[in-house]
Amino acid sequence: MSHPDKTERHGSVKQEEDVLPPRLIMFALVGSIVFSLVLSGVSYGIQRSREAALRPSGVYPEKNLGPIQERSNVHEELFTNLGRGQIVHLEKRQSMEQFGWVGEDRAKVRVPIDVAMDLVVNGAAGGGR
Repeated sequence: MSHPDKTERHGSVKQEEDVLPPRLIMFALVGSIVFSLVLSGVSYGIQRSREAALRPSGVYPEKNLGPIQERSNVHEELFTNLGRGQIVHLEKRQSMEQFGWVGEDRAKVRVPIDVAMDLVVNGAAGGGR
């Protein structure tokens, strides 16, 4: 019976130490850094050539525009991520928060939900309960 801490060694089996070769690790590290630098240089060159093709003068007057000034009568929305459904939803939501006539015969009034709840709570909702 053999002791659990000792391993049996066979003469025909060659066993190597579990050691990572530091030289190979260094080559892989240096290679990945060099590869990153080469890719960065290529992307920088592509960007510069594209800028030269789009703006040959190399002048960018929009750099001197400064911050956007707010104006009270102009609604500026440079970019929006709203789709058509979201816009319709917002319009419906806004219409629910305003007074208005309902139906072609204008026999009913649309009341904002907060006002309607106050009317019901206070008993002023008419309509004969």
